[in-house]
Amino acid sequence: MALTGFRPNQKITIIRIGGRSTNTTVDGQGKFSARNLRDGTYNIKLLSGGHGSISCKDAPAPVSVNITDADVAATKPDTPTVPCNQPTPVTFVGTLTGTGTGDIKIAWVSPDTGKRSERTMKFTEPSTKTAEFVVTAPARSNPTEPRPTVKVQLLVPRQGAETGVSSAVLPVTLVCASGT
Repeated sequence: MALTGFRPNQKITIIRIGGRSTNTTVDGQGKFSARNLRDGTYNIKLLSGGHGSISCKDAPAPVSVNITDADVAATKPDTPTVPCNQPTPVTFVGTLTGTGTGDIKIAWVSPDTGKRSERTMKFTEPSTKTAEFVVTAPARSNPTEPRPTVKVQLLVPRQGAETGVSSAVLPVTLVCASGT
């Protein structure tokens, strides 16, 4: 909300209809601005001289987000077998479930490779897919070694008053083409 036209340093009361009121003073240029107000109709009363009120409506404040679940799935490689004598990218995607709409922080972690990626994403209820996360499975030098495996976990760290959430650790073991 941005208001102008007051006397410099004039005292006013801001009243949200059905809510709280706040006493404040406009600046030296007769202006006042406020951010992150709750959606509603606001009246402004002049306290030091003058009369009347001004009704205005502000945009809704950001809604808090509460993530309740995080799931992870591997989407690639999309072939049944891969050449295990070569490094193989494995692609993962997450699905977050919860309430609210807004920006949240997430972290992808691969405990066996040490790869980590942190980012901010827009969550919209009831569920939102994350951007992909790619981890490269190492090549094995000979076909008698164990099949390459990579593990990932999706974390939603504690944000504000909300508790943090994490997916289970998802291991993906490659299916090796014959002789690799």
